[in-house]
Amino acid sequence: MTGNERDAARTRARILAIAQQLFAEHGYAGTSIADIARELGTSKAALYYHFASKEEILGALVAEPVAGYADLAARVEKEPVPAEEILDALIRMTAEAQLLDTLLGNDPSITSVLRRVYNIQDYTEKIIAGLAGPKPNQAAMVRARAAFAVAKQATFLVIMTNGGALTRTARTELLGAALRCLGR
Repeated sequence: MTGNERDAARTRARILAIAQQLFAEHGYAGTSIADIARELGTSKAALYYHFASKEEILGALVAEPVAGYADLAARVEKEPVPAEEILDALIRMTAEAQLLDTLLGNDPSITSVLRRVYNIQDYTEKIIAGLAGPKPNQAAMVRARAAFAVAKQATFLVIMTNGGALTRTARTELLGAALRCLGR
């Protein structure tokens, strides 16, 4: 990597950090490209060199977590995956993307963009179907949704109340609680 490429990568990383902070403080809709450029100490034109739009910045912020979620959904759609493995992956992904989850959960304008750009609801339904098992009845679907909710929402709440950390013990308890929802 050349010096210019390293500088560009550092600048992109700074843009993303600033955008994430501003989105968290003012909301996605309440943050403009001008706001990001001003905080970065540059012009809008210089910012557009790195990102073509605010939506592209948001895409870069969520790319890794969404890709992991999409991969899990594709995998459970193709092959049977043990519920424990699915739930463990959901807990891990939620813990790894906790700051982003906070950002996304508190801003309906971000949710709207993500629904338009990514098929998050489809991924969620595939993962829930994987938890419910083959040919599930209504009760199995309810249990699968409850287990999914524990893996995602309870993980998020545990992290929030534990200073941003997920201990091994808490992770084990969350996985156990989610599995109990499935009747295991």
